[in-house]
Amino acid sequence: MDLLLLFFKLGFVTEAEYRMNFYLHVFETSVKFITGISVLWVVFSQTKSIGGWSWDELMVVLGLWFITSGLINMVIAPSIKQFMTDVWKGTLDYVLTKPENHQFMASARKVAIFQVIDLLIGISVLSTALVRLGAVIGVEQAIMFSLALFSGGVILYSFWVSLGTLAIWAVKLENLVLVFFAMFEAGRWPAGLYPFWLRYSLTFLVPVGLAITVPSEALLGRLHWSTVLLSSAWAVVTFFASAWFFNFGVRKRYMGASA
Repeated sequence: MDLLLLFFKLGFVTEAEYRMNFYLHVFETSVKFITGISVLWVVFSQTKSIGGWSWDELMVVLGLWFITSGLINMVIAPSIKQFMTDVWKGTLDYVLTKPENHQFMASARKVAIFQVIDLLIGISVLSTALVRLGAVIGVEQAIMFSLALFSGGVILYSFWVSLGTLAIWAVKLENLVLVFFAMFEAGRWPAGLYPFWLRYSLTFLVPVGLAITVPSEALLGRLHWSTVLLSSAWAVVTFFASAWFFNFGVRKRYMGASA
């Protein structure tokens, strides 16, 4: 935990050196938010619900999308991209010589602190939507939501670790990263609204649905325990599988700068 706090401090110091980045990120996030709201407004000007989801219920999904996006772009994505670069340049040796868990170092050492803006917007949108819905979240719902949100986060984290590990074998992975972010945009809408093939892709290939739609359904009382348990089990499987894959790649395949 102390090391993670140190990474956040270093991230703040680094970002604060270029203050214009803060204003640019505020502008960028505002554009994303206004775009998302505008699309929903256009759709709901013609109907009162979409696939059984009302305006405020979709706002819950959008709020969780911003929260998830903020977390990914704050820590996981910058760190994994740096890991890829280190593999290609041979500078990963400096990380592997540190007396800390290598996977933790690879996936958490670079922090884009200004992404906290996305988190704040997401929390604001989510809170406002729940208040407008008059949602009363009981103990069972809170537990289901917590488990679903944590499981979804673990699954996305495992996905990024596995994606980064592929850099040990392949050089051109930028396109896969772009594909992830393109599909991540689909997470603004509930996965159930999409055709089967895309819903399947957003659940297992790029697990956006498990990270956003499932926790949203938990908050809205739409989720069953069977889905929560399956999501939790899948999170355990993907976490240990990605950890094994990472260790295999680093210990057995990475040749180092001297190779």
